[in-house]
Amino acid sequence: EHVPTWEDTDEIARAERPLGHTFFQRAVRDLQAAHAAAAPPQPPPHPTAQQHQHPPHIPHQHQYSDFEVGMAAS
Repeated sequence: EHVPTWEDTDEIARAERPLGHTFFQRAVRDLQAAHAAAAPPQPPPHPTAQQHQHPPHIPHQHQYSDFEVGMAAS
């Protein structure tokens, strides 16, 4: 019997990845376009600063602190 080797499974994964990646990129682009149309342009958030906060494109769920408002105004 043929036992699949690591190379075999890697071959399968490589064949599937481009389709999923393309679909994901398209979904992200659509999402960004929808947000850009619905919200005023904002500077890109600092990657680490945004990790544990609601995304800025949902303003009614995001309470800005005085510090954040001060940083945005400067």
